[in-house]
Amino acid sequence: MNIDFDVVCDNQGHYSNGPHAHSYDMLFVPLDGIFSVSSPRQARGDVLASGSLWFVPERHIHHVSATPGQRHLCYYLNIDNLMSQGNVDPRSPIQQSEKWGTSLLLSDLLRVRAHLARKSGPLLGPHELDLLILQEAGRIMTSVLPSRSREPADVVREVRIHIGEHLDGDLSCATLARQFGTSERTLSRWFHAEQGQSIGQYVLDTRLAEAKRLLFSTTLPVVDIQNTVGFASAPHFAYSMRKAFGLSPRHLRRRGAAERQEIDSPDLPST
Repeated sequence: MNIDFDVVCDNQGHYSNGPHAHSYDMLFVPLDGIFSVSSPRQARGDVLASGSLWFVPERHIHHVSATPGQRHLCYYLNIDNLMSQGNVDPRSPIQQSEKWGTSLLLSDLLRVRAHLARKSGPLLGPHELDLLILQEAGRIMTSVLPSRSREPADVVREVRIHIGEHLDGDLSCATLARQFGTSERTLSRWFHAEQGQSIGQYVLDTRLAEAKRLLFSTTLPVVDIQNTVGFASAPHFAYSMRKAFGLSPRHLRRRGAAERQEIDSPDLPST
């Protein structure tokens, strides 16, 4: 795959870019934070978060603003060159900004990219990894219809991704609704219809599951795990873990250590 492109990784704490346009096509990839995007050519704006892609054609005026702590990638390229190298027939030329959801493969590639960016001397060069990211993005754009309306399932999917990546933050329904540009009542209804439980219960279950995983698989201090998954109070954390799993955090850690020891030192077969 031979694509000429430039890539910029923006990790400014606060990001807001007024109406502007680029001389090249742009593929916008949110990594962290919530982004409000709009264009004069479209009747209403949209919200982007991890798990989505946003394409903007060259010389197309658009506006982007983000919540604090944002990170995103911008790929500048000729989209026709990317689409022509896909394995499926490309759709008609994209005339306006469009949004797609990411695939599991693309999400994995983005995680690998973030990991390698923190390492020195990566085995896989950043250019090669960016080519893989663009190749998968091109496959999505040529084979999947863009999300032109905010379907409840799409919003809930993005909310779930955001929850999983921000367990130590404010994940109340009111805060999530404000960040994703909808009303608290609407988001609550959509989430319950898609997941079969309230946002509050989903957040609690996710925090507890991650806490158990960290207790079993790491040696992080219990207080650090408590803070990582968003529990402000040690008694509340211990109570919630006992209620969910029947054991305190420290007893869960001992059980995890015992299970790891059994795996590392299996019983020898008798002769």
